Amino acid sequence: MMSIDWKSPKKLALPLNILLFNLCRLWPFRNKRIWVFGAREGHQYEDNSRALFEYVLQNKDAQIRSIWLTRNAEVADMLKGRGCEAYKTRSLKGMWAALRAGISFYTNGLIDFGLFPLVGGSKVVALWHGMGFKRIYNGNYSGKSLRAKKILDCFFSWTYRNITISTSAYASKWLAEMFTLNKDKIFVTGQPRNDMLKGLSKAAVLKGMGIDCNKKLILYMPTYRQQALGNDAMQSIVEGLYNSKSLNRVLKEMNAVFVVKPHPLTPHIQLKNRDNFIVIDYGAVENNQELMGVADVLVTDYSSCFIDYALLERPIVFYVPDEELFLKKSEKLDDTFFDLEQLSKAVDEDGLVDLLHQSSCEVAQRTNELFEDNSIKGTCYSENVFNTVKRELRI
Repeated sequence: MMSIDWKSPKKLALPLNILLFNLCRLWPFRNKRIWVFGAREGHQYEDNSRALFEYVLQNKDAQIRSIWLTRNAEVADMLKGRGCEAYKTRSLKGMWAALRAGISFYTNGLIDFGLFPLVGGSKVVALWHGMGFKRIYNGNYSGKSLRAKKILDCFFSWTYRNITISTSAYASKWLAEMFTLNKDKIFVTGQPRNDMLKGLSKAAVLKGMGIDCNKKLILYMPTYRQQALGNDAMQSIVEGLYNSKSLNRVLKEMNAVFVVKPHPLTPHIQLKNRDNFIVIDYGAVENNQELMGVADVLVTDYSSCFIDYALLERPIVFYVPDEELFLKKSEKLDDTFFDLEQLSKAVDEDGLVDLLHQSSCEVAQRTNELFEDNSIKGTCYSENVFNTVKRELRI
């Protein structure tokens, strides 16, 4: 059974949100042509919400009003500077936009619209922040705990939604189980952010990042290590790669640069960059999809980013030096993940070097068989979501 931190801000806000969210559902002054977007718990401008927001602004019906809601004043100012409509969630204009919205789009949950989301009564579209194999949310409960969770969710849930997007039948099954969803409300559209993977200029994406665009780019994107694994868990892994003579040798042979892009929750990694080994902070990259889009090889572990990257049909390597400890301390993973992992798995630096030499695309091909439905191959995913929302909500 999953333990619950009842002292977290989201848990402390639960009683008031049960009242406030349901009162908002009685509010009659909503407009289906006012769409609000939020992402990453209200802190960043990115992910599926960003991609769809930009698509709607460029291609929308002139009567649709798109508004970005954020807790971050810098994000709001940046978007206003670009001519977009954006407000802080706690500002009067932000709260009014939330109360008038007919449709709301999120990536991480209702928390994207603030600690006290006022979007109850709007049609909520869960774009989410990736498909996956991890046992999350309701997938971590069972028996009486799961039944109690489902009852509580009837009053308020941070992952409440009316429409859920997916990328395949396999992904839809995972989503239905993790969030206890009606499959009739899950639609295979693809993820809007994946529209950003293709047609990129390597020089333009890497500009100002100190990365030589003439070198082969090996991108390392590991997932977050929980505190149970130690605050320096990721520091230790990256240091091992940094000091590996065999990795340094193969990078020179391949004329490649090894770029480490940590998870946003990972503590800062203290290392001095060199020409073929660079650690970039989360804030240094405006768009993760674009960085993946110009990478020649992806090295990852238990992160779902490889599902996105697989669409490019390029080599993928799983580097898991701490697998036993990670699996003991973190979320459970479905067996299908391990089937894919075995195709290209390294547990130490020398094993990683061997796989970088092989450059197999088998992981990408097998991943796409699971997560890329034939009906959406070659389509614009943002357009698919846009048309699905308009059709299902009769706009």
